Formats: sequence, structure tokens, C-alpha cells
Amino acid sequence: MKKRGANDPGRPFQAPEAPKHNGHIGPGPKPGPKRAVNVSVDAEILGIAKEMGVNLSQTLEEALRKMAEKERGRRWREQNREALQSQNEFFERHGTMSEILLGLEDDPSV
Repeated sequence: MKKRGANDPGRPFQAPEAPKHNGHIGPGPKPGPKRAVNVSVDAEILGIAKEMGVNLSQTLEEALRKMAEKERGRRWREQNREALQSQNEFFERHGTMSEILLGLEDDPSV
């Protein structure tokens, strides 16, 4: 390889290609062991999905994960309803720490 001099023409910088981003922020779901299941699906929609190249296992897993996450949130809120209500009542009566520190506790616009 020939050593380049100060007067030799430069060459454009070629940065490595950045990895593609899938839109998800934070760690993804931890893949667990897979288990084969039998499901019954409307034949027409199954045909359309296959035609479109939809990965049925991945699609079902993502849908189940979202539904389970939503249901866990709903159950948590239900189980903690009294505590959340008590906390909200406290803040309504006494204000929040930031309101006190900023001197906004008597301001009706807050």
C-alpha cells in the first residue's frame, strides 16, 4: 500500500451502515420457550394473511402480548383504586410539592 502525501486528493468518508430501527424503544420482550398450539381461524382471512406474507405466529404472539399488558394494567388499577383515590384526594386538599415550592398553591389558575 502506497503512503499518501499531503497533496494527494482525499477520498470520501464511508461510514458503516447504521442498523435499522424497528420503532421500539427500550428492551424488547424476552423470548420465552415456544409451544405449538392449534387455533381455528376464518379461512378467508387466513388466505388473505398468507397471500400478504403475514407471519401468523409472530402476529398472534404480539397481539396476545398487547392484550395481556392491557389487562394487567387494568387489574393493577382496579387493585390499587383505593390508594390512587386517596392520593388524589390528598393532592386536592394539600397540593403537590412542586406547587408549594413554586408558590402556586393559592393560584386559582392551577
